[in-house]
Amino acid sequence: MGHRFGSQAMAALLFLGAGLAPSAAWANNGSELSANGAMAAGMGGVGIAVPQGATAAADNPAGMAEVGTRLDLYGVVVAAAVDASFGSPSNQHDSRIIQPVPGVGFNVQIDPKWTFGVSITGAGLGSKYSSPALPLPGAADARSSLMVIRASPTVTYKPLSNLAVGASLVLGAQQFRANGVVAPGPDGVVVLPTHGNAYAAGIGAGVGVLWSPLPMVSVGASYFTKTWFSRLGGYHEDVLASSDGRLNSPSRYGAGIAIRPIGGLTLGADYLRILWSGADGYNSPSFNWHDQDVFRIGAAYVINPQWTIRLGYSVANSFIDSDHTAANFYANGITRASVTAGLTYNFDRKNAVTMAIEYDLPRTVIGTGPSTGTNISARSQWYTIGYTHKF
Repeated sequence: MGHRFGSQAMAALLFLGAGLAPSAAWANNGSELSANGAMAAGMGGVGIAVPQGATAAADNPAGMAEVGTRLDLYGVVVAAAVDASFGSPSNQHDSRIIQPVPGVGFNVQIDPKWTFGVSITGAGLGSKYSSPALPLPGAADARSSLMVIRASPTVTYKPLSNLAVGASLVLGAQQFRANGVVAPGPDGVVVLPTHGNAYAAGIGAGVGVLWSPLPMVSVGASYFTKTWFSRLGGYHEDVLASSDGRLNSPSRYGAGIAIRPIGGLTLGADYLRILWSGADGYNSPSFNWHDQDVFRIGAAYVINPQWTIRLGYSVANSFIDSDHTAANFYANGITRASVTAGLTYNFDRKNAVTMAIEYDLPRTVIGTGPSTGTNISARSQWYTIGYTHKF
């Protein structure tokens, strides 16, 4: 029994974290964002064909062509709770996290055809259990964090007035820490030493297109490579040995459409495919994250020059299955659907404040097969506020 506990816990720590960009991290996209920016957060994350701010490059680099010269600042507070058992229903644990997180975007309209901007967003997951995974001598509370920051310098070009193309260089930074890891040893289960905070740098790229065939219709598409990260020192010797100490962010592609049927109303929908099976660390046989199909719909309505309201919904297939709950005891952002609402108040033509709330529908996964006895229940809410200044 102890040997099984140890092997399960070691597999679990392939990915853990305290999300630096929480609206995606604890929602329905694994460790990835469910929304980039305060306005997208109110529309269920819709953004591939509905650019609404200077963080649009995180969804579609071409979207920066439509937002003008502006600065967008936003912050998110996540309130997330997990109740789980590990190996046996009687071995209960709870994790509670309240995490503030910033984001920023800046864009310059160089001339009618060219723009340059930078979107800074993040990703991750978090676990902060209040007890050790197993009651072993010297075992610390089971806690872990992976924080990912991505800065995306982005250039867009308009060959036609209704067609934009964009390209981003994605520069990444990671911080990883794991405490209270247990693993099988020569004489039974042992407690692994923590290596403290480990850091890694990464690089990737993204491209996108945005086209308006009719004044009332826009369509967009984007593709992002993996973000390849360097080795997380120390952890490559044990916890992350199967991926040589690397946690690469997955590649992804998507398409979106926006329709403006009447004045002031925008309806949007996105499809996103996240390729976890090709990302080192997440695709280990014991961790076994599956590729995800994400569907997002949203609406925005301009009531008057001061007020805009938004609603949205997002749903995705699960990135884990019930046979692998033990390997995901720490990486437990398992919710798959969320509802959102938001509003913007324009002080004048240049300054605005935006608020949004996301409620993730609670979900429980009951372990089966080799994970029998390891059950995970998760719930979370996100509160976003942002400020926009147009130049």
